[in-house]
Parts: sequence; structure tokens; C-alpha cells
Amino acid sequence: MNLNHMNAAVFERYGSPEVLVIKRVNRPTPKDNELLIQVVATTVNRTDCAILTAKPFIMRFVTGLFRPRKPIPGTDFAGRVEAVGKDVTSFRASDRVFGFDDSCLSSQAQYMTLAQDKALDVFPEQLTFEQAAACLEGAHYAYNIINKLNIKTGQKVLVN
Repeated sequence: MNLNHMNAAVFERYGSPEVLVIKRVNRPTPKDNELLIQVVATTVNRTDCAILTAKPFIMRFVTGLFRPRKPIPGTDFAGRVEAVGKDVTSFRASDRVFGFDDSCLSSQAQYMTLAQDKALDVFPEQLTFEQAAACLEGAHYAYNIINKLNIKTGQKVLVN
């Protein structure tokens, strides 16, 4: 078994889920400010679907006009830090981390790299990897919408 390779979901053109294939690809190597993360859990959410299909069309301005710039999809994950670059100070190997980025993290793979200053954090021990990955997208959008409201003391907010 070659440790420099991994399995990943890959798409080379936009379309329905049938354009996805599982391939052996090179395992990423973390740069000085990055973490190598073993992905334990991820989801397929509405943002992933928009990236895969490039619909609405405006998605192409983020993901690539004619074909995907990042061939491995995935916007959220929960996993373990496998290794850190020499400039990483916020995390260490074996940390349980999770994160979300709606511009694509390439998390639908066995491993991914991510800069230490990106949208990731250590998650509580009482959560499973699956629970941590599943809670991210909804919380991200709810938080961003709530921050745009002028909520006053005593008012209540329902997040559905």
C-alpha cells in the first residue's frame, strides 16, 4: 500500500452525481502554515450540490467557469490532525478538528490540507466525528443571518 496516495471523490466536469468517481490520487502535503487532516466524517449538503452542478450559474465564478478548479468536492469535515507544518502553532497532531468553508475544502477525500487560520477548530470530546461534521453548514448560515439582524435584549430568535 502506497502511503503517498489516498481515495477521493473526484469530478472533472459539472453535472449530476454521476460525474463523481472514486479515484486514487496523491495525498496532499501540508505547507509550512497548514495541517494535514485525516477526514473521518463529511457530509453532502446543499452547497456541495451547487458546486457539483454549478447551479446557480453564479457558482462558476467561485468554482471555475468551464470546469471545477478543485476536482475534489466537500465543504465540511470532522477529522484528526495527522501532521502540522513547521509554522503551525494553534494545533498539534491528534487534535480532533472540524470546519466548514462554502468555497470548497476538498474534504470528500481520506486526507486534506488546511491553513491553520482557516475556518476550523477543535471540537468537544462528547461529540462524535459524524455529529461534528453534520452540524456545520446549518450553524454557519444561521450564525451569519442572525449577525445581520438587529436583535435586542428580550427578543427571541427561532432557527429552524
